[in-house]
Amino acid sequence: MKKLFVMLLAVMMTVACALGALADVTLEEAKQIALDHAGVAAEDAIFTKAHHDHDDGRVVADIEFYAGDTEYEFDVDITTGEITEFETEKHGLIASDGSITLDDAKQIALARVGMKEEDVRFKKAHADQENGRNVYEIEFVVNGMEYEFDIDAASGTILDFDADIDD
Repeated sequence: MKKLFVMLLAVMMTVACALGALADVTLEEAKQIALDHAGVAAEDAIFTKAHHDHDDGRVVADIEFYAGDTEYEFDVDITTGEITEFETEKHGLIASDGSITLDDAKQIALARVGMKEEDVRFKKAHADQENGRNVYEIEFVVNGMEYEFDIDAASGTILDFDADIDD
């Protein structure tokens, strides 16, 4: 019985040490990384999720919050603090009182991530209709990241935004 207890204690200590070694970035730090990336002040955010998860063989902090009419979702690698995935989504109706071109939509998407057209490879850029609304679907790859946008064709508002590591 004593041997079993000692072995169990050794296993528990090993697991605790391993988890401690992985937890370089705390959940609170991951939340702040996400807020900084989104440009949202902590007092303006309502967090709906903050926990550890596994994604593509690594441990990440899965962070979700709302600010205004936008939902934000982030995966933050807890060993490096790197954002490995993020997505935003607008909620609610948007007034439509103008019209933009496909080139305008591309520029809006590029500006959102601070890129220039010559720096990216477009995978998709076309008009579509979603939920009775005319949108532009824009998708491009740059520096190992894939970005996807749905942009309101009337107002130029980014309705949906997603970024993942390009596979």
